[in-house]
Amino acid sequence: MKTAKPQRYGTIFWLARGRDVLLVRRPPRGLLGGMRALPTGPWEATTPGLADAPSAAAWRVLPARVTHVFTHFRLELALAVADGDGHQADAQAEWWPIDDLESAGLPTVFAKAASMIGSRACED
Repeated sequence: MKTAKPQRYGTIFWLARGRDVLLVRRPPRGLLGGMRALPTGPWEATTPGLADAPSAAAWRVLPARVTHVFTHFRLELALAVADGDGHQADAQAEWWPIDDLESAGLPTVFAKAASMIGSRACED
């Protein structure tokens, strides 16, 4: 009988500035190493909050969740959105056109989140 995969939780942050969204580079080693991604807090055994947000913006957590199964664990991510006007990207981040996110090469878990949030995230 197969052992159940451990469950982890996290938060993906969608920080939009006009028609761009903030993308970061994952650490060079480890899961999804060196790839572009939406900012995220740690992936832990308990549901994290907004403590690891990339900015002190007015974050709003959406009711939707992104789930993804990796080889060694299951992941459930909350989606938090905010307006990034005035936020400066650091050396590991860049503003990417929302309309061209497909060309960013996001890993599947982040592409799922981006398609769920889309350009509507900060419009209401």
